[in-house]
Amino acid sequence: MEYFDFEFSHMKKMLLPLGLTTGGLQLLFLYFFAIVGRFDTEDGSSMLTHYNAVLALATIGTMCVLAIYGTVLAGRYLVHDYVGMNKSKTYLLPISRKALFYTKTKAFTASLSLAMAVGLLVSNLTFMTTDVIVPLTKDQSFTHILNIIVSTIVCICLTLTVVLFSSFIGIKLDSAVKGITASIIFVVFLSNLAAIALMSYELVSLLIAVALIVIATMVCISMGNEIDKSEAL
Repeated sequence: MEYFDFEFSHMKKMLLPLGLTTGGLQLLFLYFFAIVGRFDTEDGSSMLTHYNAVLALATIGTMCVLAIYGTVLAGRYLVHDYVGMNKSKTYLLPISRKALFYTKTKAFTASLSLAMAVGLLVSNLTFMTTDVIVPLTKDQSFTHILNIIVSTIVCICLTLTVVLFSSFIGIKLDSAVKGITASIIFVVFLSNLAAIALMSYELVSLLIAVALIVIATMVCISMGNEIDKSEAL
């Protein structure tokens, strides 16, 4: 536990900038899509006039940016210690390499999740309140509390999945830059599918997001075992 506390205290400096980035991005995307829908007068049934569609598109937009940003942060706080000559330093610490890797990954995951949860909830509730005062969507926003909770969980799970898989690829290929490149590729393939699923099949998207986290956890365990068996340079 003391190792986790140490790693978390080391990583908590990213909480404020990451939380502000998350909240700022989500508000920006929410108002952007809502205003576009508001002034789309060609068809009164435009999907962007509905709160669920605006929320889904904004959430996925935020996820795409945060997945890449989070991978950059992971390169600094996680991948950096397991590429090049830096990995040799892990052999000198009074903790197994596998346990250290798991601790660092848990601390980073907790920091990223906490910052995103606060940023997403605050921004979504802010938009929901202002949408009641100055309506931009047709729906009553206060009836979508459950949608906000589900979209927040999906956003966090998908972001963590991309960040973790990209980080593991970076460690495997011994390059933080290759991990960032992998995150961009993941985002390109995932964004459209995630947006469609979140707009039309919220429960399915939630189950898929949770399943991806489970898979990422299994890969993390395998990566830890591989790191533990690796030899010093």
